[in-house]
Amino acid sequence: MIELRKYVPEDFMIIKRRDFDELTFNSFPNPKAISLRLTKGPAYTIVANSDLVACAGVLPLWKGVGEGWAVTSNLVEKYPVFFAKTVWAKITEIIEVMQLIRLQTLVDCDHVVSQNWLDRMGFTNEGIMRKYLGGRDFFRYAWIRES
Repeated sequence: MIELRKYVPEDFMIIKRRDFDELTFNSFPNPKAISLRLTKGPAYTIVANSDLVACAGVLPLWKGVGEGWAVTSNLVEKYPVFFAKTVWAKITEIIEVMQLIRLQTLVDCDHVVSQNWLDRMGFTNEGIMRKYLGGRDFFRYAWIRES
């Protein structure tokens, strides 16, 4: 059984991350503080048979601007359609509820699958952020509301 539920900080700490998410996690000086910070905006966890598939949400930065985040396990490959449809539905809902004009996120430069997925969702690659996290390069992507 696969379901969506509200994110809790423990999810961030116990999810079995994919390699690139593990590299990011290991770069944080205080992961517990990050796990708590992620509750400051709407956030959800996908669970399959009590295993965490993914956690994702949007942190409000200032009026009209949010930072999208996601932490994924290898189970996203087992449930790709549910994952994609659920994330897209929640992003669409969050954009409207938060009245966002900009939703931005980061993607590891080596993770082409995530880059392609963001492209399909209407995000634009705004450029490279060199040595951003853990000495790794990331791309800044953004979805912009057209007036």
